Amino acid sequence: MCQAALTDRLVARFRTPSPGGLAATAFLLSIGCAFDLHAEPSFPELDWHGLLDLRFMSGNAQNGELQNGLGKFRYGTDSETIRINEAAASLKASLNWDWSGFLTIKYANRQQQALDVSEGFFAYRPVPLGAWNFNARLGMFFPPISLENSGTAWSSPYTLNSSVINAWVGQELRSFGAETRLAYRLANGGHIGLFAAGIANNDTAGLLLAWRGWSLSDYEATLHDRLRLPVGVGITRHFPKQAAYTRPFVEIDGNAGYYAGLTADLHGKFTLRALYYDNLAEPTGLREGQYAWHTRFWSLSVKTELPGQITLISQGLQGSTEMGETRNGFRAVDAGFWAASLLLSKSLGPHRLSLRHEYFGSGQNDFMPQEDNREHGYALTANYNVTLARRHQFNLEFSRIVSNRPSRLNLGQPADQQELLWQFAYRVFF
Repeated sequence: MCQAALTDRLVARFRTPSPGGLAATAFLLSIGCAFDLHAEPSFPELDWHGLLDLRFMSGNAQNGELQNGLGKFRYGTDSETIRINEAAASLKASLNWDWSGFLTIKYANRQQQALDVSEGFFAYRPVPLGAWNFNARLGMFFPPISLENSGTAWSSPYTLNSSVINAWVGQELRSFGAETRLAYRLANGGHIGLFAAGIANNDTAGLLLAWRGWSLSDYEATLHDRLRLPVGVGITRHFPKQAAYTRPFVEIDGNAGYYAGLTADLHGKFTLRALYYDNLAEPTGLREGQYAWHTRFWSLSVKTELPGQITLISQGLQGSTEMGETRNGFRAVDAGFWAASLLLSKSLGPHRLSLRHEYFGSGQNDFMPQEDNREHGYALTANYNVTLARRHQFNLEFSRIVSNRPSRLNLGQPADQQELLWQFAYRVFF
């Protein structure tokens, strides 16, 4: 290929939005035959980034997921210690001009497996035809919901704990399948577009919202994870075939789900994402201790840059999940859920201050009133961080979450609770 043609393709490449994510090693090996033998000998090109997160936590909170409780944080009151919270490495392999592979492997404190894949896929991104751009990805990836978690290994530059919406996305909503996007580049450099995906291995999505409720966490589940369920609230008594844990990424009924939506970006000053998600799971499905949950929801995310270097991000989500047999027109479990958040972030050189307020709730419309899945509450998070030499970041964060969940009465706890958490983190990006 002549030098002029190479230059034209490079220019087009830099003007085209790049999909996020990472390809599993198996994908990278499987598409080796797709290498362009006539391309420049620099292919494949490898690039990688990493994150090391050391964390100190202290607070007043009930037992969380790691203690099989209904607390709103991952850790309970025994969390006052220094630990390696997370270590992650993200690899990108440019295979030729159009194909790339992505892989993220991470370690997290008390993860099911010490090292595991949190995201992996390969992406197809050809040179655009005029103002139109088409791209696709295939593998295991996050659905395009969050506008906060834009950093290395799905971390957030604004806070340590994700919002309740993004905490749920990180734990239950990894997509296995294929996604395509079609975008039109506007004259001002922005774009508008449509996207859609066919997905599988997501039949247990919704279980955590129904049986554990919303939570504040920065933990993203990995491929082989098993997340603990709260004990003492009647789950195994009413559903004796349910295992004591949920596996977020399994296929139970053989039905493929989907999501579809639209996106708009006005030259980086305003970003919008709207999405409808339906896993199309059969609610009576059961396999190896895992029930299928039919979960569907609408999501809307907006990000805009305000005067004074202030970033505003708002997200909203509303949907429902159901599981089990039907009696008199009602399912064994039928829970509606919703959440909304507003984040303001101010940057000044290496310093950043972020404030987030959010509301959340869930309802119940099933034939098992003794299994009470209702909930409502709100949360406030304040974070200050400073980044030195582009690699070293220090965070101080305070979170307060107030919630009402009647199922706590089964544990001898008050339904209304307030939980507090202080976190100090030292992060190294490389």
